[in-house]
Amino acid sequence: MKRTFWIKTGLMVVSFMTLLFWTNLSYSVSAQSKGNDGGTDQQVLVNSSIQQLNEEATSLYRHALEHNIEEVRNSIMRISERLEHISFEGQTTVEGIHAISETIVEVKEAAVRVKSDDTGLQQASAKLRLAADSLANPAKPLWLQYYKIVQNDLQALSTAVNRHDNGATLSSQYAVLEEHYETIRPAAMIRREPYEIAQLDAWLSHTKGLTAAKQPDVAQLQSMLSHGEELVNQLFGREKDESAFVPFVEGPNRRAAGLFITSVIVAALSYAGYRKYRAQQQGIFPFRR
Repeated sequence: MKRTFWIKTGLMVVSFMTLLFWTNLSYSVSAQSKGNDGGTDQQVLVNSSIQQLNEEATSLYRHALEHNIEEVRNSIMRISERLEHISFEGQTTVEGIHAISETIVEVKEAAVRVKSDDTGLQQASAKLRLAADSLANPAKPLWLQYYKIVQNDLQALSTAVNRHDNGATLSSQYAVLEEHYETIRPAAMIRREPYEIAQLDAWLSHTKGLTAAKQPDVAQLQSMLSHGEELVNQLFGREKDESAFVPFVEGPNRRAAGLFITSVIVAALSYAGYRKYRAQQQGIFPFRR
């Protein structure tokens, strides 16, 4: 009788916890589906607008490379109009919005003085191209491909420092690094925390001063470049290996997953209780009465 009681109790507990788990799971999925229905259409519209902005920025960059100034200006007008109707809520930070807005202004200004500064228009267009792509492709934005380029710039500057090159050479090497960073800065601002950008900005400013000195402080420059490499790795998401452990469940079903785990534990304990009872019945434990 006792053996049958333990078996029935364990089965009842497992059945109850399983039922509770599926009930909560169904409720969570249903609630999420209902909550998302109202915002689905709006989100689709936002994503579509961002993709169109990205396509227009790509066209603008191509026109800039082709020196087609009329089409560049037409693209700028279309981008400005689209920007007024895009909601950036949940897409980026306030700093990210300012970054892409400032980049558009920079392209406009470069288009005005294009006859005297054709390279400036291409650089500004490249910034906008990367910034728009960063909005449209948050998982794999193009600006992350600059990691190797920036690393090479740091290595070249480090080599020049170790060779004790003169200030003019160091300044020239630094200028290449700064140019590449400025190209990706708006795109990085859209996806990274403001403090990460601020740290790199401050590092660049200090490093620029060191490289511009008549007699560069080699030891201090070496230390700064080592720190700069850490900041660059952090910016590009290379500062450390990703954890080998991931959450069992993320999102609204976390509670349901917890109930499921609880049911497994209860089932295991029930089975352990049954095994202990069986062992006592068979006289395995010496303290059996």
